Parts: sequence; C-alpha cells; structure tokens
Amino acid sequence: MFSKDQLASLTDADRDELIRDFMTEYGVSEPTAAMATNLFITIASAMPEDQAQEEFQRAVTQMLAQGAQGESWAQEFIQAMFNKRLPGFRATYQRAITAGQDPAAQLVREHAMPAAAAAELVTLLKSETGVATTKPADEQNRQEAPAGRPYLADVTCPSGTVKVTVDPTVTVPSARVRTDDKTGPSADAVRRSTVSLDGDRLTVRVPEIEGVGGVTQIINTGRGTRIYQSAGVVYGSVTGVTIDGNGNMTIGGVSGGVASSPIEVLVTLPAGSGVKVDSHNAHLEVDGPLAALRMDTHNGHVRAGVVGRARIDGHNGNYTFEAIQESVDIDSHNGHTTIGSYHGSDARVTTHNGTLNLAATPHATGPIVARTHNGSITLRGVRGRQDLDVRTSTHNGSVHKI
Repeated sequence: MFSKDQLASLTDADRDELIRDFMTEYGVSEPTAAMATNLFITIASAMPEDQAQEEFQRAVTQMLAQGAQGESWAQEFIQAMFNKRLPGFRATYQRAITAGQDPAAQLVREHAMPAAAAAELVTLLKSETGVATTKPADEQNRQEAPAGRPYLADVTCPSGTVKVTVDPTVTVPSARVRTDDKTGPSADAVRRSTVSLDGDRLTVRVPEIEGVGGVTQIINTGRGTRIYQSAGVVYGSVTGVTIDGNGNMTIGGVSGGVASSPIEVLVTLPAGSGVKVDSHNAHLEVDGPLAALRMDTHNGHVRAGVVGRARIDGHNGNYTFEAIQESVDIDSHNGHTTIGSYHGSDARVTTHNGTLNLAATPHATGPIVARTHNGSITLRGVRGRQDLDVRTSTHNGSVHKI
C-alpha cells in the first residue's frame, strides 16, 4: 500500500494500481474494487496505515449493516473478505473443538474478531449452512442463493486454464479470473472479465486476449502420426525440433519469450454441481467429484477425477478421467482418451488420431462404442460380458478386449 504522503499525491495510474490490487487480492469485480479503493484512500489519508486497515473493514461492514448507499458493492466485498478468511476461521474452530476449548473465544483471540461476530460464526460453522450468501452482479435480478444445492458453472474462456474445485464444505459457488501479468493483453482481458450468479448458474465470461496470436502446426510422420502444437506469440526463434518414432516431439532450444502470461479461471463449486466450458485453447482441470461435465473446445485438454456424465466436442486434446459414473460422449480429431474406471450405461468415444483406454467395472451396462482411424483401442473388463454391447473400429491400429 501507499504511505499517507503518497496518498496525498496519488495519480490516476496509482489509483488504477490500487484497484487492480483489490481485484487480485479479493477476487471482486472492477466496480466494487473502485468503490473500495475510494473508501480506503479516504480513511488511510486520515490515520496511520495499521489503524486504517481495521477502520476500513469496520466502515464497509457498517455500510452493509445500515443499508447505506453502495450496499451492493459492500455486500460483494464483505463476502469476498469472508470467503478469503473462512479457511482460517474453520481451522481455528476445528482446533478449539478438538482441544475442548471455547471456539468463539479462540476466534476472538486468534482473529481479533468481535465477540458477537465470533458467536454468530460459531453457529454458522456448526451447521456449515448459510455461511456464504452471494448476490448476483445484476441488481435487477438480485436474490439470495439457497444453501446446499448444486450449481452449474458456465465458463467461456478462449485460452488459458479453467481449474474447478468441488468442495463439499461450501454452499454457494465462487469464481476468480487471474493472470501473473500486471499489464498487457492478459491483464486487460482479466479486467474485462465478468462473474455473476443468477439462480443456480454461475456465469464466467473471459474475453479474447487482444493482440495475441498463436502458432499452430500439424506434422505428419511416415507412420501417420499427427502432432499438434499451439502457443502464444513468441518473440525469437525455436530450434532443434526432433520427432521420434513414437511421435514424441522435443524442442531443443527456444530464444525469445512468450508475449503474454496465461489466464486462469479458478472456480469452486458445492458437491453435486456441474461445469460447462466453451473454449478455443483453454484446458480444463477438475479436482473433486463432479455431477456433469460439458466441454466445447478446439485445442484443450481435460483432466478430471470422478464425473457422473461427460460430453466433449474437441479437435485437439487429451481427455483423462479417473472414473465415469453414468455416461460419456467424446468426439475428437486428434487426442488420447483414458477412462480409469467406467461404471456407466452409455459410452461413445470417436477420434481420428488417438488411442482409447477404458476399464469397465462389473456395474457397467449397455453400449460401449469406440472408434478411431489411427490409434489403438484397449477395453478392459468387457470380455465375455453379455450385459455390454461393445462395438469397435479402427483403420490403422489394434483392438484389445480384455
């Protein structure tokens, strides 16, 4: 932060930096960050910095409690502050319970929390319901988000990585868009991104990164293998590219640098939720069990744990699942698919260049359709199964039914 003397002579660029700091630190929208910046500057200009932080939080809380003008931004900011500190509150609560101590007293002692607020928080943590109540960004459709129900995260992200965490302890979803860059195309795209919650749908929209192109290569080897490479704009040169007999590509040297750092969309969902991603070059990573997954992408990988239903329309990308519980439908041109454990009743995987590995459990039933033009197919747990309708085809590759 800035000193009192610096605050007295802030430039527009300094103010913009403070706004970006609030957005990065708390994951709030730009309008909310701007309102928080103005309030903080007013308070910090009148008192020492160590007192200003405490007074700032008190002022925001009071503004929200009294329903003053600006309530909507205060609601978003208080929620963001609470979500950021909730893991620490929960850890303190659990330690106190385990040690037979008063959890409210420990919250007061460790987090300098007012006694009344600590007592209220203990009540909330006991049930883990109603802790996080979020308002959508659109004031005209603002409504309370019921606790304990599943949500759909609807994410549009042209490039970068979408990271989804399913946390059974949370009651409403949250999302944050970030990049390591402070300025430049990626930072501009992050600032123009939007996050809103309307009913049971969390919507995240990340715009295209302006002025950043890509390098795309499709390379054919003598054995029919096609290798895809995609990258941001590179200043300099790439040398020493080697392709071995298995189609693996090694880059011996790179000079120059990538024009812009990647964008990350960080999403947290309650248990039982689903995710839908629209992307061109973004990857999807899921940590935790997901009810449903839908991915439309051109160049993007998917890595997920346990998923109920999965549907992917892609062109280039590898798709890896620890388990599929109900159904899977994948249509791709170049890419490998691995399903560690399949329990479902309808599996369809089609690719032109790529391998398929699927292990069916005794609970699996119905059709398993696997088709590829160049690549091998390995299906485990299907041999002699009358309850499975297994159909496979490949032009250049082998089929193993085990």
